[in-house]
Amino acid sequence: MRYRIAKPSDLKQIVNIHYSIRETYSVGIFSQLGKPFLRQYYKIILNDKNEVVVCAEDENGNIIGFCSATLDVEAQMANIRRHKLSLGLAAISSIIRRPMLIKSLIERYKSTQISAAVKFVAAKGARGEYWAWNAADKDSISSIEMHEVSLKLLKALGVKELTFEVDKVNKNVFLFHKVNGAKIVDEFILPDGRERVKMKYDLINRESKII
Repeated sequence: MRYRIAKPSDLKQIVNIHYSIRETYSVGIFSQLGKPFLRQYYKIILNDKNEVVVCAEDENGNIIGFCSATLDVEAQMANIRRHKLSLGLAAISSIIRRPMLIKSLIERYKSTQISAAVKFVAAKGARGEYWAWNAADKDSISSIEMHEVSLKLLKALGVKELTFEVDKVNKNVFLFHKVNGAKIVDEFILPDGRERVKMKYDLINRESKII
């Protein structure tokens, strides 16, 4: 397995990996949005200068998983707001199938504002986003190694603290981060009733407890 920084040309494979997550974890708005939206979203992300996406590539050159993070979540949210029209258009096919998505999309868009009353994710600093692995490929060791490579790269880029969120229903991932040295910063309830935990890695003083 080879770990490297993802490129814009990896868009199709990144989208397919993210889409496959819903086979094992179907919670949240991203699991309800189709590939047209994911394609537009990752087109923006993979061209964002503040985004760090590490992917795992097998011996055949196929991407099996990826970890994404942003060095500056405020700048990232501003970038997403600038692309609200293209993202909205990309969501139309999903909205036609599930009209109730409109409410969730509006809530998520409002949460990107600095003054938003309801926050889904951390509002400042470096933030960990998606840790995704091909649902058809059962290789937890390589998935963990990829995550570790991502943390080490972020540290090398000058990130001292990495904040991220985990839904409590995602018990295995929540437990992994606790065992791996992440600390709980806050807990809150999302508009759809999910219990979410805000966690943080101290990349300067942390030592991996998994690998």
